[in-house]
Amino acid sequence: MEHHLEINIETIITKGLNNYNIVDVRSESEFLHDHIPGAVNIPLLNDEERKIVGTLYKQKGPKTARLKGVDIVSPKLPDFIKAILSQNTKKNTVVYCWRGGLRSEASVNFLKLAGIDRVFKLRGGYKQFRKHINDFFADFPEILNIITLYGPTGCAKTEILEKLSSTMPVINLEKYACHKGSVFGEIGERFYTDVTQKNFETNIWHNLYKNNFKGPFITEGESRRIGKVNIPERLYSRIKNGFSVLMKAPLQFRIEYTIKAYNPDNYIDEIKTSLRRIKKFLGGTKTAYLEQLLDNKEFYTFTEILLKEYYDPLYNKSIPSCPDHEICYNSLDEAVEKVRTLYEKITFA
Repeated sequence: MEHHLEINIETIITKGLNNYNIVDVRSESEFLHDHIPGAVNIPLLNDEERKIVGTLYKQKGPKTARLKGVDIVSPKLPDFIKAILSQNTKKNTVVYCWRGGLRSEASVNFLKLAGIDRVFKLRGGYKQFRKHINDFFADFPEILNIITLYGPTGCAKTEILEKLSSTMPVINLEKYACHKGSVFGEIGERFYTDVTQKNFETNIWHNLYKNNFKGPFITEGESRRIGKVNIPERLYSRIKNGFSVLMKAPLQFRIEYTIKAYNPDNYIDEIKTSLRRIKKFLGGTKTAYLEQLLDNKEFYTFTEILLKEYYDPLYNKSIPSCPDHEICYNSLDEAVEKVRTLYEKITFA
């Protein structure tokens, strides 16, 4: 039975995340690292203040640290309470910190003293939510059906998924990883530095949750590592064993789409840096020639060579030898419509 000021993460998830005002009172960097979906960050102590209190705790003990915390928090209480009151007042408010300790407990008490009812502390805090995510992926449901799109670089698989996502269950792994899944993958991804393994997994879980864990879900075939994150092992296995669809587009389409996706005119130096990482594969002469093409802004020829001589040979080793289905297309809209039609026809045992 739950304490009258506490609530379990399982209760919140079962009743619906959207039915609560979820307030994360951790510091801004803790929130950025990962947080419960839909939570707003109203820090009791910001990064700098938390560091001050933490240093005092180590040097002079908990009593001195707590007194300093009170000194820091006291002047901010009116604004802190107003910020929480600005949320939807018709919903119950749930406050959490790292593990349901002093920060969230103090926050709930402050709010209660201010006359605010229907406010709860999340039992176990963020740590308990994280355990829920870990347990979910450790026991990933085998009954969750997956349709996996394969195809060489430039087939627009990620954009196909994005266009389908408004009306169909999709797992867009590259979107959550902020990475295009290649040696050039982080170029132009301005949120790449914010991605962590934890928020990557949370985003996947939340997407499944919003769809009531009911598929089949459409995703694309990836290596297990995308940028700096790894696809959870059991999910990766389901993707590899999903209904496989080979996407086939003309070379010209792929070249033009790749140029559009990477926008090389704005990232020549970054592309050169990434190009040098595969110098051993391409050879010094070919690498120098490709750099010259970049300098001359001959992006079509540059992309054509990379697709033919680097990406395609690599990709041909990883695609299924006998896919369950093939889709040929000449435009993005045609591809989207054909995947949609296939989705409606597929039946799983």
